[in-house]
Amino acid sequence: TSEAYARAGVAAGSRYVIANGIDTDRFRPGTTEEITSTRARLGIPAAAPVVVFAARFDAMKDPGLFLRAAAAHTMRRPGTHYVLCGAGMTWDNPAFAALARESGVEPSSSVHALGIVDDMPSLYRVADVVALTSAFGEASPLCLVEGAACGATPVTTDVGDAALRVAGIGVVTSHNAGEIAAAWDDVLDRRPGLRDAALAARTSFGRDRMIADYRDVVEDLVSARSNEDVALAG
Repeated sequence: TSEAYARAGVAAGSRYVIANGIDTDRFRPGTTEEITSTRARLGIPAAAPVVVFAARFDAMKDPGLFLRAAAAHTMRRPGTHYVLCGAGMTWDNPAFAALARESGVEPSSSVHALGIVDDMPSLYRVADVVALTSAFGEASPLCLVEGAACGATPVTTDVGDAALRVAGIGVVTSHNAGEIAAAWDDVLDRRPGLRDAALAARTSFGRDRMIADYRDVVEDLVSARSNEDVALAG
């Protein structure tokens, strides 16, 4: 967004980019009891890998790319469960059902199309991968850091600030379903280290960090204005 303003000719003496912050008390790793309960509720076996896709059914989010990646991935790693949530992400949506069939995904016990979900942390806590396959329009996708704060590994296409947000804790892919499936597989092979990296970065995701960044900006602007006033007075 900052770069877009600059290209549009919006002049600014100073330009700052502050990443969104999330509630890390809410988005946190799950307890054994929480994880067991969520897996049981969804019918996911205790040891099954889980890929979560939190997005509305919209061309911007490219759900077809996610579904094609899921179809490719299940051939590589059978037994993986795919959890989709967001407006329109349900088998009751004829457009979703048709797109799933076209993508090679049929209704099954391993594909959980949940629609709108009130308790996202519970899903992120059972996730190994939090996926984003957006084609355009993203700024700083919250699902990536919300998932990471719960211990999941972000795997995302290169949209908006996504690559910046997952640096050091996740994987950036092209818009190719096979490459995305391979990235998910690689993450599952390296889960312990990647989970540790995500959890070690939690403090950078929080609202306290965001508020501190805003405070620094305000102080910087006030200091610059004060210096200007002194210069004018002199």
